[in-house]
Amino acid sequence: MNKMWSKLSIGKKLFIAMMITVIAVVIFIAVLITFSMRAGFINYILQAELDRFDPLIEALVIRHDPSNPGWPELKDNRRQFSEIIRQAIPPAERPGGQPKPPRQSENNQPRRNGEQSRPPRRTGPSDPMSLGRRMAVLDKNQNFIAGARFDYSNSGLRAIPDANGQILGYISIVKPGANDNASNAIFLKDQLRVLGLTLFMALLLSAIAAYLLARQFTKPVERLVSGTDALSKGEYDLRLEKTSEDEFGNLVEQFNKLAAQLSAQEKAERQWMSDTSHELQTPIAVLRAEIEAMQDGVRNADKKTLSTLHQSVTRLSALVKDISQLSNAREGRLVVNWTREDISDMAAQAAQKAHGLIEDAGLILETDLQDGLMAECDAMRVGQLLDNILTNARRYTHAPGTIKLSVKSDDKKHVIIRVDDSNNCPSEPARKKLFDRFYREDQSRARASGGSGLGLSICKLIVEAHNGEIMAEPSTMGGLAMIIKLPLERKK
Repeated sequence: MNKMWSKLSIGKKLFIAMMITVIAVVIFIAVLITFSMRAGFINYILQAELDRFDPLIEALVIRHDPSNPGWPELKDNRRQFSEIIRQAIPPAERPGGQPKPPRQSENNQPRRNGEQSRPPRRTGPSDPMSLGRRMAVLDKNQNFIAGARFDYSNSGLRAIPDANGQILGYISIVKPGANDNASNAIFLKDQLRVLGLTLFMALLLSAIAAYLLARQFTKPVERLVSGTDALSKGEYDLRLEKTSEDEFGNLVEQFNKLAAQLSAQEKAERQWMSDTSHELQTPIAVLRAEIEAMQDGVRNADKKTLSTLHQSVTRLSALVKDISQLSNAREGRLVVNWTREDISDMAAQAAQKAHGLIEDAGLILETDLQDGLMAECDAMRVGQLLDNILTNARRYTHAPGTIKLSVKSDDKKHVIIRVDDSNNCPSEPARKKLFDRFYREDQSRARASGGSGLGLSICKLIVEAHNGEIMAEPSTMGGLAMIIKLPLERKK
Protein backbone atom coordinates (compact mmCIF):
# COMPACT_ATOMS: atom_id res chain seq x y z
CA MET A 1 0.00 0.00 0.00
CA ASN A 2 2.79 2.40 0.94
CA LYS A 3 4.62 1.52 -2.26
CA MET A 4 1.55 2.28 -4.38
CA TRP A 5 1.00 5.56 -2.52
CA SER A 6 4.62 6.61 -3.04
CA LYS A 7 4.25 6.14 -6.80
CA LEU A 8 1.32 8.55 -7.07
CA SER A 9 1.86 12.11 -8.20
CA ILE A 10 1.45 14.93 -5.71
CA GLY A 11 -1.73 16.04 -7.51
CA LYS A 12 -3.34 12.61 -7.10
CA LYS A 13 -2.24 12.40 -3.47
CA LEU A 14 -3.71 15.82 -2.77
CA PHE A 15 -6.98 14.94 -4.56
CA ILE A 16 -7.34 11.61 -2.72
CA ALA A 17 -6.54 13.18 0.65
CA MET A 18 -9.07 15.96 0.13
CA MET A 19 -11.77 13.57 -1.08
CA ILE A 20 -11.27 11.21 1.87
CA THR A 21 -11.58 14.17 4.21
CA VAL A 22 -14.70 15.49 2.46
CA ILE A 23 -16.35 12.05 2.36
CA ALA A 24 -15.66 11.53 6.07
CA VAL A 25 -17.11 14.95 6.89
CA VAL A 26 -20.16 14.36 4.65
CA ILE A 27 -20.86 10.95 6.22
CA PHE A 28 -20.51 12.42 9.71
CA ILE A 29 -22.85 15.31 8.88
CA ALA A 30 -25.35 12.96 7.20
CA VAL A 31 -25.48 10.64 10.21
CA LEU A 32 -25.71 13.57 12.62
CA ILE A 33 -28.48 15.29 10.66
CA THR A 34 -30.38 12.03 10.17
CA PHE A 35 -30.44 11.25 13.88
CA SER A 36 -31.20 14.88 14.71
CA MET A 37 -34.00 15.05 12.14
CA ARG A 38 -35.47 11.73 13.29
CA ALA A 39 -35.38 12.72 16.95
CA GLY A 40 -36.75 16.19 16.20
CA PHE A 41 -39.52 14.82 14.04
CA ILE A 42 -40.56 12.30 16.71
CA ASN A 43 -40.52 15.01 19.36
CA TYR A 44 -42.61 17.20 17.08
CA ILE A 45 -45.24 14.43 16.67
CA LEU A 46 -45.20 13.80 20.42
CA GLN A 47 -45.74 17.48 21.21
CA ALA A 48 -48.54 17.65 18.65
CA GLU A 49 -50.22 14.71 20.36
CA LEU A 50 -49.86 16.22 23.82
CA ASP A 51 -51.30 19.53 22.60
CA ARG A 52 -54.54 17.73 21.56
CA PHE A 53 -55.25 16.30 25.00
CA ASP A 54 -57.01 19.39 26.36
CA PRO A 55 -60.43 17.63 26.52
CA LEU A 56 -58.94 14.69 28.39
CA ILE A 57 -57.21 17.02 30.84
CA GLU A 58 -60.49 18.91 31.43
CA ALA A 59 -62.30 15.62 32.03
CA LEU A 60 -59.67 14.49 34.55
CA VAL A 61 -59.82 17.87 36.34
CA ILE A 62 -63.61 17.56 36.63
CA ARG A 63 -63.36 14.01 38.00
CA HIS A 64 -60.64 14.95 40.48
CA ASP A 65 -61.74 14.86 44.14
CA PRO A 66 -59.56 17.15 46.31
CA SER A 67 -60.50 15.12 49.41
CA ASN A 68 -59.33 11.92 47.72
CA PRO A 69 -56.69 13.04 45.19
CA GLY A 70 -55.04 10.94 42.57
CA TRP A 71 -58.17 9.53 40.85
CA PRO A 72 -58.29 6.34 42.94
CA GLU A 73 -61.33 5.13 41.01
CA LEU A 74 -59.11 4.66 37.93
CA LYS A 75 -56.64 2.36 39.62
CA ASP A 76 -56.83 -1.19 38.34
CA ASN A 77 -59.78 -0.12 36.18
CA ARG A 78 -58.49 -0.07 32.63
CA ARG A 79 -61.97 -0.16 31.15
CA GLN A 80 -63.05 3.01 32.92
CA PHE A 81 -59.83 4.77 31.85
CA SER A 82 -60.49 3.73 28.24
CA GLU A 83 -64.06 5.00 28.55
CA ILE A 84 -62.79 8.42 29.67
CA ILE A 85 -60.49 8.53 26.63
CA ARG A 86 -63.36 7.62 24.28
CA GLN A 87 -65.67 10.23 25.79
CA ALA A 88 -63.10 13.00 25.97
CA ILE A 89 -61.33 12.40 22.65
CA PRO A 90 -63.64 11.28 19.83
CA PRO A 91 -61.85 9.24 17.14
CA ALA A 92 -61.95 12.10 14.63
CA GLU A 93 -60.10 14.38 17.08
CA ARG A 94 -57.47 11.89 18.22
CA PRO A 95 -53.97 12.39 16.90
CA GLY A 96 -53.97 10.71 13.52
CA GLY A 97 -57.41 9.15 14.23
CA GLN A 98 -60.18 8.73 11.68
CA PRO A 99 -63.69 7.33 12.44
CA LYS A 100 -64.32 4.07 10.82
CA PRO A 101 -67.13 4.07 8.27
CA PRO A 102 -70.16 2.00 9.24
CA ARG A 103 -69.66 -1.61 8.30
CA GLN A 104 -72.16 -3.09 5.91
CA SER A 105 -73.82 -6.07 7.55
CA GLU A 106 -76.93 -7.99 7.44
CA ASN A 107 -78.35 -5.67 10.08
CA ASN A 108 -78.38 -2.86 7.54
CA GLN A 109 -80.22 -4.88 4.92
CA PRO A 110 -84.00 -4.37 4.49
CA ARG A 111 -85.99 -6.88 6.50
CA ARG A 112 -88.48 -9.21 5.00
CA ASN A 113 -92.15 -9.03 6.15
CA GLY A 114 -92.66 -10.54 9.55
CA GLU A 115 -88.94 -10.72 10.25
CA GLN A 116 -87.83 -9.00 13.40
CA SER A 117 -84.84 -6.78 13.14
CA ARG A 118 -81.92 -7.55 15.41
CA PRO A 119 -80.19 -4.75 17.16
CA PRO A 120 -76.86 -3.91 15.57
CA ARG A 121 -73.69 -5.24 17.19
CA ARG A 122 -71.76 -2.60 19.05
CA THR A 123 -68.27 -2.09 17.81
CA GLY A 124 -65.75 -0.17 19.83
CA PRO A 125 -64.22 2.99 18.42
CA SER A 126 -60.96 2.64 16.64
CA ASP A 127 -57.70 3.43 18.38
CA PRO A 128 -55.37 4.16 15.45
CA MET A 129 -52.64 5.72 17.66
CA SER A 130 -52.79 2.87 20.19
CA LEU A 131 -53.44 5.30 23.03
CA GLY A 132 -54.55 2.46 25.24
CA ARG A 133 -51.06 0.96 25.02
CA ARG A 134 -49.12 4.24 24.90
CA MET A 135 -50.82 6.52 27.43
CA ALA A 136 -50.82 6.57 31.23
CA VAL A 137 -52.03 8.89 34.01
CA LEU A 138 -49.54 9.72 36.77
CA ASP A 139 -50.07 11.49 40.08
CA LYS A 140 -48.28 14.69 40.98
CA ASN A 141 -45.29 12.64 42.14
CA GLN A 142 -45.25 10.89 38.74
CA ASN A 143 -46.39 7.59 40.20
CA PHE A 144 -48.53 5.31 38.02
CA ILE A 145 -52.32 5.50 38.40
CA ALA A 146 -53.93 4.11 35.26
CA GLY A 147 -53.28 3.26 31.64
CA ALA A 148 -50.33 1.43 30.13
CA ARG A 149 -47.11 0.68 31.94
CA PHE A 150 -43.89 1.61 30.15
CA ASP A 151 -40.56 3.30 30.64
CA TYR A 152 -41.52 6.87 31.45
CA SER A 153 -38.00 8.13 30.67
CA ASN A 154 -38.75 7.55 26.97
CA SER A 155 -42.04 9.43 26.97
CA GLY A 156 -43.49 12.90 27.00
CA LEU A 157 -45.27 14.48 29.95
CA ARG A 158 -48.02 17.07 30.15
CA ALA A 159 -49.13 18.48 33.47
CA ILE A 160 -52.76 18.40 34.66
CA PRO A 161 -53.28 21.74 36.47
CA ASP A 162 -56.42 22.77 38.39
CA ALA A 163 -58.04 26.20 38.21
CA ASN A 164 -55.48 27.61 40.62
CA GLY A 165 -52.53 26.28 38.66
CA GLN A 166 -51.70 23.51 41.12
CA ILE A 167 -50.40 20.31 39.53
CA LEU A 168 -52.83 17.45 40.08
CA GLY A 169 -50.97 14.89 38.01
CA TYR A 170 -49.51 14.19 34.58
CA ILE A 171 -50.44 12.58 31.30
CA SER A 172 -47.58 10.49 29.92
CA ILE A 173 -47.43 9.17 26.39
CA VAL A 174 -44.73 7.04 24.76
CA LYS A 175 -42.81 8.66 21.91
CA PRO A 176 -44.21 7.40 18.59
CA GLY A 177 -41.99 5.55 16.16
CA ALA A 178 -41.15 7.09 12.78
CA ASN A 179 -43.31 4.49 11.07
CA ASP A 180 -46.35 4.74 13.39
CA ASN A 181 -48.17 6.73 10.79
CA ALA A 182 -47.83 6.34 7.04
CA SER A 183 -48.00 10.07 6.31
CA ASN A 184 -45.38 10.77 8.97
CA ALA A 185 -43.10 8.11 7.52
CA ILE A 186 -43.53 9.55 4.02
CA PHE A 187 -42.69 13.04 5.30
CA LEU A 188 -39.55 11.78 7.05
CA LYS A 189 -38.46 9.81 3.99
CA ASP A 190 -38.94 12.90 1.80
CA GLN A 191 -36.77 14.93 4.14
CA LEU A 192 -34.08 12.27 4.16
CA ARG A 193 -34.21 12.07 0.36
CA VAL A 194 -33.68 15.83 0.10
CA LEU A 195 -30.84 15.59 2.60
CA GLY A 196 -29.20 12.78 0.62
CA LEU A 197 -29.47 14.77 -2.62
CA THR A 198 -27.98 17.83 -0.91
CA LEU A 199 -25.06 15.82 0.47
CA PHE A 200 -24.47 14.22 -2.93
CA MET A 201 -24.31 17.66 -4.59
CA ALA A 202 -21.95 18.85 -1.85
CA LEU A 203 -19.74 15.82 -2.47
CA LEU A 204 -19.76 16.43 -6.23
CA LEU A 205 -18.87 20.11 -5.84
CA SER A 206 -16.13 19.18 -3.37
CA ALA A 207 -14.68 16.71 -5.87
CA ILE A 208 -14.60 19.40 -8.57
CA ALA A 209 -13.02 21.91 -6.16
CA ALA A 210 -10.45 19.32 -5.02
CA TYR A 211 -9.51 18.54 -8.61
CA LEU A 212 -9.11 22.20 -9.54
CA LEU A 213 -7.11 22.90 -6.39
CA ALA A 214 -4.87 19.90 -7.02
CA ARG A 215 -4.23 21.14 -10.55
CA GLN A 216 -3.50 24.60 -9.16
CA PHE A 217 -0.82 23.08 -6.93
CA THR A 218 0.67 20.65 -9.42
CA LYS A 219 1.08 23.00 -12.39
CA PRO A 220 3.77 25.22 -10.82
CA VAL A 221 5.42 22.14 -9.32
CA GLU A 222 5.59 20.52 -12.76
CA ARG A 223 7.11 23.72 -14.17
CA LEU A 224 9.71 23.78 -11.40
CA VAL A 225 10.54 20.11 -11.93
CA SER A 226 10.97 20.71 -15.66
CA GLY A 227 13.10 23.79 -14.99
CA THR A 228 15.27 21.95 -12.47
CA ASP A 229 15.83 19.17 -14.99
CA ALA A 230 16.92 21.78 -17.54
CA LEU A 231 19.33 23.33 -15.01
CA SER A 232 20.84 19.91 -14.32
CA LYS A 233 21.61 19.70 -18.05
CA GLY A 234 23.44 23.03 -18.00
CA GLU A 235 20.70 25.26 -19.44
CA TYR A 236 21.47 28.16 -17.08
CA ASP A 237 19.80 30.78 -19.29
CA LEU A 238 16.37 29.29 -18.53
CA ARG A 239 13.92 31.57 -16.69
CA LEU A 240 10.41 30.63 -15.53
CA GLU A 241 7.46 32.99 -15.80
CA LYS A 242 6.10 34.19 -12.47
CA THR A 243 2.32 33.76 -12.67
CA SER A 244 1.30 34.36 -9.04
CA GLU A 245 2.27 36.28 -5.93
CA ASP A 246 1.87 33.38 -3.48
CA GLU A 247 4.48 30.97 -2.13
CA PHE A 248 4.77 29.28 -5.54
CA GLY A 249 5.42 32.67 -7.13
CA ASN A 250 8.19 33.30 -4.59
CA LEU A 251 9.59 29.85 -5.30
CA VAL A 252 9.68 30.61 -9.04
CA GLU A 253 11.43 33.90 -8.27
CA GLN A 254 14.04 32.09 -6.17
CA PHE A 255 14.46 29.53 -8.96
CA ASN A 256 15.19 32.32 -11.44
CA LYS A 257 17.71 33.84 -9.02
CA LEU A 258 19.40 30.46 -8.67
CA ALA A 259 19.52 30.07 -12.47
CA ALA A 260 21.06 33.55 -12.79
CA GLN A 261 23.66 32.76 -10.12
CA LEU A 262 24.54 29.46 -11.79
CA SER A 263 24.86 31.24 -15.13
CA ALA A 264 27.12 33.89 -13.60
CA GLN A 265 29.10 31.20 -11.78
CA GLU A 266 29.61 29.26 -15.01
CA LYS A 267 30.87 32.37 -16.79
CA ALA A 268 33.13 33.17 -13.84
CA GLU A 269 34.52 29.63 -13.88
CA ARG A 270 35.27 29.86 -17.59
CA GLN A 271 36.89 33.23 -17.06
CA TRP A 272 38.83 31.85 -14.09
CA MET A 273 40.21 28.96 -16.12
CA SER A 274 41.09 31.28 -18.99
CA ASP A 275 42.80 33.82 -16.72
CA THR A 276 44.64 31.14 -14.75
CA SER A 277 46.01 29.47 -17.86
CA HIS A 278 47.00 32.86 -19.27
CA GLU A 279 48.81 33.86 -16.07
CA LEU A 280 50.64 30.54 -15.90
CA GLN A 281 51.74 30.71 -19.52
CA THR A 282 53.89 33.84 -19.07
CA PRO A 283 56.42 32.55 -16.47
CA ILE A 284 56.42 29.10 -18.07
CA ALA A 285 57.16 30.64 -21.46
CA VAL A 286 60.05 32.65 -19.98
CA LEU A 287 61.48 29.57 -18.30
CA ARG A 288 61.19 27.54 -21.50
CA ALA A 289 62.82 30.24 -23.64
CA GLU A 290 65.74 30.69 -21.24
CA ILE A 291 66.32 26.96 -20.88
CA GLU A 292 66.16 26.35 -24.65
CA ALA A 293 68.54 29.26 -25.20
CA MET A 294 71.05 27.70 -22.81
CA GLN A 295 70.59 24.29 -24.46
CA ASP A 296 71.29 25.79 -27.88
CA GLY A 297 74.37 27.64 -26.56
CA VAL A 298 72.84 31.01 -27.34
CA ARG A 299 72.92 32.02 -23.71
CA ASN A 300 75.31 30.99 -20.93
CA ALA A 301 74.24 29.91 -17.46
CA ASP A 302 75.65 33.08 -15.93
CA LYS A 303 74.38 35.07 -12.98
CA LYS A 304 72.04 37.22 -15.10
CA THR A 305 70.41 34.25 -16.78
CA LEU A 306 69.98 32.36 -13.51
CA SER A 307 68.46 35.50 -11.95
CA THR A 308 65.88 35.64 -14.74
CA LEU A 309 65.04 31.98 -14.22
CA HIS A 310 64.76 32.52 -10.48
CA GLN A 311 62.38 35.45 -10.94
CA SER A 312 60.16 33.38 -13.22
CA VAL A 313 60.13 30.45 -10.79
CA THR A 314 59.38 32.81 -7.88
CA ARG A 315 56.52 34.39 -9.77
CA LEU A 316 55.17 30.99 -10.76
CA SER A 317 55.42 29.78 -7.17
CA ALA A 318 53.60 32.89 -5.87
CA LEU A 319 50.87 32.45 -8.46
CA VAL A 320 50.34 28.79 -7.56
CA LYS A 321 50.28 29.72 -3.87
CA ASP A 322 47.63 32.39 -4.48
CA ILE A 323 45.53 29.99 -6.52
CA SER A 324 45.76 27.43 -3.69
CA GLN A 325 44.60 30.07 -1.20
CA LEU A 326 41.60 30.92 -3.36
CA SER A 327 40.76 27.23 -3.57
CA ASN A 328 40.99 26.88 0.22
CA ALA A 329 38.71 29.90 0.64
CA ARG A 330 36.06 28.34 -1.59
CA GLU A 331 36.20 25.15 0.50
CA GLY A 332 35.88 27.07 3.76
CA ARG A 333 39.44 26.23 4.89
CA LEU A 334 41.01 29.70 4.56
CA VAL A 335 40.55 30.78 8.20
CA VAL A 336 40.97 27.96 10.72
CA ASN A 337 43.01 29.16 13.74
CA TRP A 338 41.00 31.63 15.82
CA THR A 339 42.91 33.46 18.60
CA ARG A 340 42.58 36.74 20.45
CA GLU A 341 45.16 39.19 19.07
CA ASP A 342 46.13 42.86 19.40
CA ILE A 343 45.32 44.28 15.96
CA SER A 344 47.34 47.44 16.62
CA ASP A 345 50.43 45.39 17.45
CA MET A 346 49.96 43.28 14.31
CA ALA A 347 49.63 46.45 12.21
CA ALA A 348 52.85 47.86 13.73
CA GLN A 349 54.70 44.64 12.82
CA ALA A 350 53.37 44.75 9.26
CA ALA A 351 54.45 48.41 8.94
CA GLN A 352 57.91 47.61 10.24
CA LYS A 353 58.25 44.74 7.77
CA ALA A 354 57.17 46.88 4.79
CA HIS A 355 59.08 50.02 5.86
CA GLY A 356 62.31 49.21 4.04
CA LEU A 357 60.66 48.35 0.69
CA ILE A 358 58.45 51.44 0.87
CA GLU A 359 61.45 53.68 1.49
CA ASP A 360 63.37 52.01 -1.35
CA ALA A 361 60.46 52.95 -3.63
CA GLY A 362 60.91 56.61 -2.67
CA LEU A 363 57.80 56.72 -0.48
CA ILE A 364 57.09 57.69 3.13
CA LEU A 365 55.19 55.40 5.52
CA GLU A 366 53.11 56.99 8.32
CA THR A 367 51.18 55.17 11.06
CA ASP A 368 48.33 56.12 13.40
CA LEU A 369 47.58 53.14 15.65
CA GLN A 370 45.12 53.07 18.55
CA ASP A 371 46.42 50.88 21.37
CA GLY A 372 44.66 47.96 22.98
CA LEU A 373 42.37 46.85 20.15
CA MET A 374 41.94 43.13 20.90
CA ALA A 375 40.02 41.06 18.37
CA GLU A 376 39.27 37.38 17.70
CA CYS A 377 40.89 36.48 14.38
CA ASP A 378 43.25 34.22 12.50
CA ALA A 379 46.59 35.95 13.19
CA MET A 380 48.34 34.50 10.14
CA ARG A 381 45.57 35.55 7.74
CA VAL A 382 45.20 39.06 9.19
CA GLY A 383 48.97 39.47 8.92
CA GLN A 384 48.75 38.34 5.29
CA LEU A 385 45.91 40.83 4.76
CA LEU A 386 48.01 43.74 6.11
CA ASP A 387 51.05 42.70 4.03
CA ASN A 388 48.98 42.49 0.82
CA ILE A 389 47.34 45.88 1.37
CA LEU A 390 50.66 47.63 2.10
CA THR A 391 52.36 45.87 -0.82
CA ASN A 392 49.55 46.88 -3.16
CA ALA A 393 49.79 50.52 -1.97
CA ARG A 394 53.59 50.53 -2.51
CA ARG A 395 53.26 48.96 -5.93
CA TYR A 396 50.74 51.48 -7.32
CA THR A 397 51.88 54.72 -5.63
CA HIS A 398 54.25 56.96 -7.62
CA ALA A 399 57.27 58.50 -5.92
CA PRO A 400 57.44 60.89 -4.28
CA GLY A 401 54.43 59.98 -2.22
CA THR A 402 53.10 58.94 1.17
CA ILE A 403 51.38 55.82 2.49
CA LYS A 404 49.47 56.03 5.78
CA LEU A 405 48.38 53.07 7.90
CA SER A 406 45.79 53.74 10.63
CA VAL A 407 43.97 51.44 13.04
CA LYS A 408 41.01 52.74 15.10
CA SER A 409 37.72 51.70 16.69
CA ASP A 410 34.80 54.09 16.85
CA ASP A 411 31.94 51.88 18.14
CA LYS A 412 33.83 49.42 20.40
CA LYS A 413 32.45 46.56 18.29
CA HIS A 414 34.63 46.84 15.18
CA VAL A 415 38.19 47.72 14.29
CA ILE A 416 38.79 49.94 11.25
CA ILE A 417 42.04 49.35 9.33
CA ARG A 418 42.70 52.06 6.75
CA VAL A 419 45.57 52.35 4.22
CA ASP A 420 45.73 55.66 2.29
CA ASP A 421 48.16 56.69 -0.44
CA SER A 422 48.83 60.10 -1.89
CA ASN A 423 48.42 59.67 -5.66
CA ASN A 424 47.36 57.50 -8.57
CA CYS A 425 43.70 56.97 -7.54
CA PRO A 426 41.93 54.55 -9.94
CA SER A 427 38.79 55.64 -11.74
CA GLU A 428 35.40 54.69 -10.32
CA PRO A 429 34.80 51.81 -12.82
CA ALA A 430 38.27 50.50 -12.01
CA ARG A 431 37.67 50.70 -8.24
CA LYS A 432 34.64 48.42 -8.65
CA LYS A 433 36.86 45.75 -10.25
CA LEU A 434 39.86 45.94 -7.92
CA PHE A 435 38.80 42.83 -6.01
CA ASP A 436 38.15 40.74 -9.14
CA ARG A 437 40.57 37.90 -9.79
CA PHE A 438 43.46 38.73 -12.15
CA TYR A 439 42.29 42.32 -12.58
CA ARG A 440 45.05 44.89 -13.15
CA GLU A 441 44.49 48.50 -14.14
CA ASP A 442 48.02 48.67 -15.51
CA GLN A 443 48.72 45.24 -17.00
CA SER A 444 52.33 45.77 -18.05
CA ARG A 445 53.41 47.51 -14.82
CA ALA A 446 51.76 44.93 -12.63
CA ARG A 447 53.45 42.01 -14.35
CA ALA A 448 56.78 43.80 -14.25
CA SER A 449 56.46 44.19 -10.48
CA GLY A 450 55.60 40.54 -10.03
CA GLY A 451 51.93 40.89 -9.08
CA SER A 452 49.72 37.90 -9.69
CA GLY A 453 46.49 39.88 -9.85
CA LEU A 454 45.05 37.81 -7.00
CA GLY A 455 46.26 39.78 -3.96
CA LEU A 456 43.15 41.92 -3.44
CA SER A 457 40.87 38.97 -4.22
CA ILE A 458 42.56 37.03 -1.42
CA CYS A 459 42.24 40.09 0.87
CA LYS A 460 38.51 40.19 0.23
CA LEU A 461 38.14 36.48 1.02
CA ILE A 462 40.11 36.86 4.28
CA VAL A 463 37.92 39.79 5.36
CA GLU A 464 34.70 37.97 4.48
CA ALA A 465 35.91 34.87 6.36
CA HIS A 466 36.14 37.14 9.44
CA ASN A 467 32.58 38.46 8.77
CA GLY A 468 34.00 41.86 7.91
CA GLU A 469 33.87 44.36 5.05
CA ILE A 470 36.48 45.79 2.67
CA MET A 471 36.02 48.69 0.27
CA ALA A 472 38.07 51.01 -1.97
CA GLU A 473 37.36 54.75 -1.89
CA PRO A 474 39.13 57.94 -2.93
CA SER A 475 41.51 59.07 -0.20
CA THR A 476 41.63 62.54 1.34
CA MET A 477 45.38 62.38 0.61
CA GLY A 478 44.66 62.34 -3.14
CA GLY A 479 45.10 58.65 -3.86
CA LEU A 480 43.25 55.45 -2.98
CA ALA A 481 41.99 54.42 0.47
CA MET A 482 41.57 50.74 1.37
CA ILE A 483 39.13 50.52 4.30
CA ILE A 484 38.76 47.26 6.24
CA LYS A 485 36.13 46.74 8.97
CA LEU A 486 36.52 43.68 11.20
CA PRO A 487 34.40 42.66 14.23
CA LEU A 488 36.19 42.55 17.59
CA GLU A 489 34.19 39.46 18.61
CA ARG A 490 33.92 36.36 16.47
CA LYS A 491 30.46 35.71 15.04
CA LYS A 492 29.69 32.01 15.60
